[in-house]
Amino acid sequence: MAQKKIIVGFGATGAQEGGVVHAILNDPNSEFAVHTVTRDSNSEKAKELAKMGAEVVTGQIDDLQSMKRVLSGAYGTYFVTFFWEHFSPEKEKSEAKNMAEAAK
Repeated sequence: MAQKKIIVGFGATGAQEGGVVHAILNDPNSEFAVHTVTRDSNSEKAKELAKMGAEVVTGQIDDLQSMKRVLSGAYGTYFVTFFWEHFSPEKEKSEAKNMAEAAK
């Protein structure tokens, strides 16, 4: 059996990225595996994703090295910023910049 391509999802315990993760995990013919990034791998939502088959990893979108680590070996990624947590356009731009740099 061929190894599945890894899709890394940032923000999977939320509604938007969570939908992407659920769609991949619920497709029995999917060619993708999901690595979901969360700030709290012990949260109930993270535990539920792990039960569904996702590999749950801890990471921070404001930590470039953390993002590079979780993206290592990935085929693709889905990224959601956390503007509603801080309401700072500058911080959101920094998060997006980290994502682009880590993916590169």
